[in-house]
Amino acid sequence: MNLQVLLVESPEQREAIYALRYAIYVEEMGKSPPAADHQRRWIRDGLDASARLYAIQNEAGALVGTLRLNRLSDLNDPLRELEPLPMAPLLERFPPEAISHTSRLMLLPAWRGGAALGLLFNRCYGDAAEAGVRVDLCHAKPGLVELYEQLGYRRFCPGLELAGVGYQVPMLLALHDREHLRDSRSPLLRHPASRQGEDRWGDAGWMAAIGESYRGLNHRLVEPDHFWAAVGDALREGEQEIPLFRGLSEEQARTLLKTGTVLSCEPGDRLVGEGEPQQELFVVLEGVAEVWRQHDDHRLSLALLQRGAVFGEMGFLGRARRSADVIAVTPMQVLVLTQAFLNRSIRHQPDAAALLLRNLSMVLAERLAQTTDRLWQLSQST
Repeated sequence: MNLQVLLVESPEQREAIYALRYAIYVEEMGKSPPAADHQRRWIRDGLDASARLYAIQNEAGALVGTLRLNRLSDLNDPLRELEPLPMAPLLERFPPEAISHTSRLMLLPAWRGGAALGLLFNRCYGDAAEAGVRVDLCHAKPGLVELYEQLGYRRFCPGLELAGVGYQVPMLLALHDREHLRDSRSPLLRHPASRQGEDRWGDAGWMAAIGESYRGLNHRLVEPDHFWAAVGDALREGEQEIPLFRGLSEEQARTLLKTGTVLSCEPGDRLVGEGEPQQELFVVLEGVAEVWRQHDDHRLSLALLQRGAVFGEMGFLGRARRSADVIAVTPMQVLVLTQAFLNRSIRHQPDAAALLLRNLSMVLAERLAQTTDRLWQLSQST
């Protein structure tokens, strides 16, 4: 099916994009961002006034997705308008006209996982490069970090909390870092702008240096065996069995986990927020996290999660909202598994996927029993 990416011009087209955001973010995903206008049933914020809004349409002319691009030179006060994103180190190196910020990526469910995303970003990438942009800033929820890394973005600072959105990972794309785009096998390499630009400023070296501490592990940048070696070694440390992989052979686990994302987290990072409609599943590879839950007027500590522990299973299995906060206590490494991972596993490894889902169900049942027992104990002590 033919898809077309347009730079939106008319007020009517912009309003259609605001309405699409609302349909996806509020009605489908159950989120409540501060910019949501529930009377008009749209999402519009202060960045829209100066933004380039891109629409992707199907062959019938129906809107199926959108992406927003802001150049910092078009903003009145970038530090304030993009707060709490870490703008200071970028503005120390780059002039405002060389920095862009992409946001509000939205695709209708039927168009996710196909060509639509690549088409949107290719158009945006080309326009940004033509306008003199050298680096693009975005932020992604943990489950989308892998997708952005496939495009060539890199992590460069700790995760942060955004109102109405939850835990996000800031990421940067150096537009003229051809070597990294090639290593990532980025579809942006197909755009003529990737071949015409020259990194005469040394942005590639700067990006490599600033992102060294936060790069985590990207399966697209390493051989599958190396990815498994890093993840598998972490999971095999010690003598305790990993509940998620109980009954799986090493070969089954290796094949299941040959793709994925490992996040580096800092103490205080709230990886999961109570009430949030997230669907990622997390496996602790290194470090400790604490589970907190609001009960009546009290904030209760329910458990400590250490190497091998799983969290996020309720949202992963049943689209349920998160039942508790999970906050990093120490520096952590966590493996992030997404719904796309689960769907691939069911298609290509149904036996292993069935074992994984059985194990998750057992983890969920045990977790519910522990939480109920903990809440009962606390009620008896008050």
